[in-house]
Amino acid sequence: MRIKAFKHCLEEESLDCFVLSDVNSVYYLTGFLDIPDASNVLIVPLKDEPSLLVSSLSFKAASDSATECVVEEVQRGKKMEDAVIEKLSRANFKNVCFDTMTVPAYLKLSGELRRAKVTPRPELIWRLRRVKDDQELEHMRKAAQIADRGMEAAIQAVKPGVEEFRVAAEVEYAMRKMGSEGVAFDTIVVSGRKSAYPHGKCSAKRIKEGEFVVIDLGATHMGYRSDITRTVVAGRCDQRQAEIWNTVLEAHEAAFKTIRAGIKACEVDRSARTIIEGKGLGERFIHGVGHGVGLNIHEPPRLGLDSEDTLEEHNVVTDEPAVYIPELGGVRLEDTVVVLKGRGRRLTASPKTLS
Repeated sequence: MRIKAFKHCLEEESLDCFVLSDVNSVYYLTGFLDIPDASNVLIVPLKDEPSLLVSSLSFKAASDSATECVVEEVQRGKKMEDAVIEKLSRANFKNVCFDTMTVPAYLKLSGELRRAKVTPRPELIWRLRRVKDDQELEHMRKAAQIADRGMEAAIQAVKPGVEEFRVAAEVEYAMRKMGSEGVAFDTIVVSGRKSAYPHGKCSAKRIKEGEFVVIDLGATHMGYRSDITRTVVAGRCDQRQAEIWNTVLEAHEAAFKTIRAGIKACEVDRSARTIIEGKGLGERFIHGVGHGVGLNIHEPPRLGLDSEDTLEEHNVVTDEPAVYIPELGGVRLEDTVVVLKGRGRRLTASPKTLS
């Protein structure tokens, strides 16, 4: 069914063929999920059956799981790009588009297919992928439930004297026991001044009494990801910390109340940013309020001030306003939210408490 829907997109754009090499897009259309750096290529012609070209290492697995396509093995010693060129050359396509490709591969492909116009059109597959169907939403609900268990384990593990690595280990062990296929991204546990790094790395640093601790984690279920962040203080917090945390919570709730089908993504960002700016902390909110989530941890739509996206029913997005103060630390609160008509619904449900 997804191949048929994608072909309809090609027909609307008067395209002969589409070449996909993004591993998650291949999985989305065929049901075959390989390792992240796999070199498999799915060729989707408008009028013929799609072909999934895979290496010898992936041939058996692809043959067992891929649907709506013919699986073809690229023998050892032969480059995937040469196999793709051979396949496309035999068809005499006039318009060939692709999702992602290295510059050398693009130059070689466009040079060999002299009768065809070769152009990047990654937005076509996102027309489908950004709107989740019921099965995808169920996978994401499960991924969110697992992430909630990981966050519960993290909060229990955060104590003065405990290493950041230890907290991350407890998170990932708890999620694995719940059935996670792996982390959605590298688990973030950062404390003290490091908590002001939006993408900080956990380390052997020991958490100290009275420090902010930012915990950002996600689980994976059937390839689909979840994303949740909580910020706590190890031990007792002071008034300044409480004021900042409560400001971010207010912004988080304002953004959540704004999320609904049909609203401009920039308006969701503005609803949270207005709260933070009103407290004199606008310069400390240095990223957009959210992003899409699905098979990728970051995907369309993008929720930022300069975003031109409009939210659609069954988009899944994050709500993650933050304040980062280098000399003190950072606060970020985040949930994964499914967009519905007239409202949003949180998929992640862990309590939000400061200590």
